[in-house]
Formats: sequence, structure tokens, C-alpha cells
Amino acid sequence: MAETGDPMTDLATQPPPKPASLSSRDVERLLASPSAEARIETMRKLFDDLEAGALSPAERSLAIEVMHCFAGDAQTAVREAVAWQLRNSPLLTGDLAERLVRDVGRVAFPILRDTAGLTDELLLDVLSDPDSGKHLAVAGRASVSARVSGAIAEHGNVIAVTALLRNDGADVPEPALHRALDRFGRVRMVSEAAATRPGLSLAVVERMVAFVSESMRETLTRAHGLSRELVERLVEHGREAATMRLLRPVLRGAEDVDSVIQWLHANRRLTPALLFRALCAGDLALFAAGMAARAGIPPENARALAWDDGELGMAALLKRARVASGLLQPFQVAVGVAKRTRYDGAEAGREDFQAEVIGELFTACTPTNDWMVDELLVQLFDQKSDAVIDRALDQAGLPFAPVRMAQ
Repeated sequence: MAETGDPMTDLATQPPPKPASLSSRDVERLLASPSAEARIETMRKLFDDLEAGALSPAERSLAIEVMHCFAGDAQTAVREAVAWQLRNSPLLTGDLAERLVRDVGRVAFPILRDTAGLTDELLLDVLSDPDSGKHLAVAGRASVSARVSGAIAEHGNVIAVTALLRNDGADVPEPALHRALDRFGRVRMVSEAAATRPGLSLAVVERMVAFVSESMRETLTRAHGLSRELVERLVEHGREAATMRLLRPVLRGAEDVDSVIQWLHANRRLTPALLFRALCAGDLALFAAGMAARAGIPPENARALAWDDGELGMAALLKRARVASGLLQPFQVAVGVAKRTRYDGAEAGREDFQAEVIGELFTACTPTNDWMVDELLVQLFDQKSDAVIDRALDQAGLPFAPVRMAQ
């Protein structure tokens, strides 16, 4: 094409530049630099060369070998970058895929979610790992078999189960639906995700009527031809049978609060995650006392700051208590539910508060790109973090019941 004389026009009409091949300088920098960023940049250039097909057979063989070396890099960030590059690539071999899915969650995630051809046996083996990020990735695959869906319904946390139920490509058999409702039916996002699935049996519909919102109830009623009288009976039956607690309280008696806080604080176990779980469990006195201990102020002052209707109180309390400011939203959401429902920490109304606070948290705080919020919410539901809290509470020698999701 002839040049026009206009540099901008000439530039726009030129074909895109060919990706630069890996140079000897790149290799030297890769070998000499400890920087993960430099290795990631070099890896991406190598991947472009492989995808472009511009290498000789010998060069291609060497490049693939180097790519495998990157997949075993000591830096997690480098292995994660390799996984994202290879997740849909024909360069990904079965052996390398299995190696990556058995890595830490952030490395395994793109392969588990996006790579076709992973066997059910491998996915089921991965689901035996308590890493909730891996569960979420499998739940979001383009196609999920009935066997794998059953494992997620049985072992996945509330985020993974919700993702599974929202996934149109997942084959969720009726036993898995019942198990999901057994575990998380009173969590609004779970019950409403289940309600939108096609082909629900009448048995599942009748179970869900008591859990879902009024608008979703109307939809189910119309879709399945349920009478108003039957719906009202099902709702009442569901309320009477709602003995499941989503979160168990930390304390069995309010008299334990001071002893608990003193021991946990002295032993550096009074973590933001534990206090957040206590708040969501409805142990409001423990939450206020714990924040007060971390902040070095009286409990009544901590509660006044946390329950402030303005924007300053909770933020100031978290700062004084050395809790990351990025966690402000989930703490505010949980306290907001307590204020709106007038819940005061009593036994009466605890289950309703727990169900409401969990639903509000996931409506307001997900999805998020903030790893601190993700980690806080995951710890709220993950059983693996219960073991840590159990040890901390057991060592105090007091009559505790751990905060955890009911199964």
C-alpha cells in the first residue's frame, strides 16, 4: 500500500507488528533477574512465539520445555501467569494440566474453570482438597457432570454451591439439590439460585417455597401450578421446621465474654476473622468487647462507634483496632442488618438474623476484586478455618461452641 504522507494514517493502515521472538538478552535477563515480573514478561513473549508458529521444530521443543520450567517456578505469581496463558491453549498437555490443578488455588483456578477435557476423576480428587477457590472454579466450568455437582453440593462452601446452582451448564441431580438445600437453603442467594433451575421436581419446589422470597414464591407457584392454600401450608411448615442454625454462637453464656476476650487477646487469637464470625453469629457482646480490646477502649465506646449511623464511626473503630480499612464494607453490612432488624444478640431471633446477614453480605459484597474481603468471606464459611478457631477456643478452657456453618 502506498504511503499517504500522513504518519498517523500510514501507521493505522500498516499490519500489526509480529510478536518479538525471545532474544538472547531476554534469556540472560531471565537467568540473572530474581524479579517475578521479568520472568512473567519473558514467559508471555515465549508464549506469543509458540502461538504464532514462527519457531523451528528445535526452537519450539526448547520453548515448550522452558514453558514447563515456568510452570514449576518458585514464585506463585509466575505459575499463575502460566496457568492463565495455557488454560485454553493446545500447548497445555494433560500432565501439565494435572500438575497445575494440584497447585495452590490461585494457580489452579484458570485451569479448573476454563480447560476442557479434565476428567471427572481428576475433578473429584481436586474437590477433596479443602481449598474453596478450587471448588468455586469447578462449579463455574462450562460443563459439570452430575457426579461432580454432587460433590460440590456435599463439600463446597456457600459461594461454590451458589455458583453451581447458577451454572446452566451444570447437571445438578435432585439428590444434590436436596443436599444443597439441607446445608444452605435459608441463605437467600442459594434458594433463589435453586429456584431458577429448569426441570425442578415438585418435591424440590415444595421444599423451596418456604425458603425463597415472596416474588420468587409467586414465580414457583405459577410455574408449577401450586394452589395458594398449599403454598401457605408449605410456608408455615417450613417456618416450624426451621431449626437449622447457619452459624453456631461462639458463647453459651454471656458471663464468659470477659474471660474469652482476655484470653484470646493475650494470646493474639483475637483476629478480625474471628470477630467477624462472632458478629455474623449474633454474638454482638463478644464482637463489641473484642473490638474494644483491640482498640484499647471501653466496650460501650466500641459499640457506639460500630453502630454509628454515619460513615465515620466504624471506620474509626477499625483503624484504631488495626483492622484493614478494606474490610469496612462487610463489617458495616453485618452491623446494618442488626440495626435494621433490631437484633440485640438474644437467643430469640438469632436464626433469622444469621440467615439475613449472610444473604445481605453476598448481595452487597460479591463479586469483589478485593482479596481481603474475599478471604474474610471465605473464612466465614470454610470448615478448614474452624479447626484453627476450635484450637484457640479449646485452649482457653472455657465452655465454648465454635462458630461454623451447620451441615
